[in-house]
Amino acid sequence: MALTPEQVGRLLKMLRQTQDVELTCPECVDELDKYAQRILDGSPIDGALDRVREHLEACAFCDEEFKLVLATLDALEGS
Repeated sequence: MALTPEQVGRLLKMLRQTQDVELTCPECVDELDKYAQRILDGSPIDGALDRVREHLEACAFCDEEFKLVLATLDALEGS
C-alpha cells in the first residue's frame, strides 16, 4: 500500500518535530488537568507543559482525552 502525498507530508512533519525527550501517553494524561486549567485561565504554557502541548500535537488519542478534560473543567467552572 502506497502512502498518499498528504500522509508522507504528515509523517515528515512528525519526524521533524521529534524531540530528544518526549512524554509518553501516560505521562501526558497525568498532566492534562494542569494543562487544561492553564488554557482556561489564559495562563502561559511553559516549562514542562510545553512537552504536553507537543505531545498533543502528535498524538490523536491524548488530544481526544485533553478535549474531554477541557470540556469537563469548562463545564464545572460554568456551574
